[in-house]
Amino acid sequence: MTRLRALLAAVAVMATTAVGAAHAASPTPDGGSFTKHSFHSANGDRDYWLYLPPTRSRAPRPLVVYLHGCIETATDTAASSHFNRIAAQRGFVVVYPQQNVTTGSSAPLVDGNGEGCWNWFLPQDQQRDSGEPAVLAGLTRYITATQRIDPHRVYVEGVSAGADMAVILGATYPDLYAGVGAIAGCAYATCGDETGALAYRAMGPRARVVPMFIENGTADTLNNMAMATGLVAGWLGTDDLADDGTMNNSISRAPASVTSYDTNQTPQPGSGDACVHNSNFPCPGGVVGFQGSYPYTVSIYNDAAGCDVLESWVIHGLEHAHPDAPGDGPFTDPLGPDVSAASYDFFSQHAIGKGC
Repeated sequence: MTRLRALLAAVAVMATTAVGAAHAASPTPDGGSFTKHSFHSANGDRDYWLYLPPTRSRAPRPLVVYLHGCIETATDTAASSHFNRIAAQRGFVVVYPQQNVTTGSSAPLVDGNGEGCWNWFLPQDQQRDSGEPAVLAGLTRYITATQRIDPHRVYVEGVSAGADMAVILGATYPDLYAGVGAIAGCAYATCGDETGALAYRAMGPRARVVPMFIENGTADTLNNMAMATGLVAGWLGTDDLADDGTMNNSISRAPASVTSYDTNQTPQPGSGDACVHNSNFPCPGGVVGFQGSYPYTVSIYNDAAGCDVLESWVIHGLEHAHPDAPGDGPFTDPLGPDVSAASYDFFSQHAIGKGC
């Protein structure tokens, strides 16, 4: 999930070429389906994996678009986030777009990135109807149209570089995504939009309060806590502007509640997994000996009506990793909390055009 900060610090469904048939499949023990497809559009092509839950519903279902980080694949992040398991339990659809890996070269020279990162740091990939946002929005619209998705309950979440692209999609397509999840991400476009004015400008005439779930570890050495707190401040500013066009503290910068969890455990040093494997940072919690979960603090920010429009989860001691991640994939830590389930709990409170 190398962030590439040191490098270069959509049209409607009818206008895009549709996806072809699935060309690979992976059976799931829960009875759902997990299949690989290809999406083609005028703005670029991407493979993606689609999870459909085992229970069919007559009512349109929610959709989560999940964006992987650098040096990860769509299937890596499906396993690490365990979103398929949550989707099977709660009856929603998940799509995992796969960034094109272009060995030895990256955009704008080619369509993709040499490390498999989403190109959130390039100006052409920070705008509506341009570059990767247009591709991802086109794919989202296609899945919404073909998989009986409720268009008012479409969400986008990502980790690291995927989180940064998810923030861009929230700013550039507020009419498409009902909520955003940013796992180890930073403020819109430059990681420096701490007033929220840039993201608000990107929303244009479609501006609306876009709820956001934000998570970061205090020991994260790639997306440090200053970046996460900048995203919190910036997005609260964007929502403040979006609700009435004025920066007037209509959405308070003070949290409505702050609650800490798992702070009274007795660590057992050396009893946990230190996570010494490829493409991974050590897991401080395993070394310290936290039991089951890191201590963590949840801050909830409300709008004037009392609706929860932003949640900030600070996980004390977590490095740059998916928490509560099964297996030994890239950038994983087996200790909780389960932020995937928490983010979907947050999403489920929100739909476009409806109150909380």
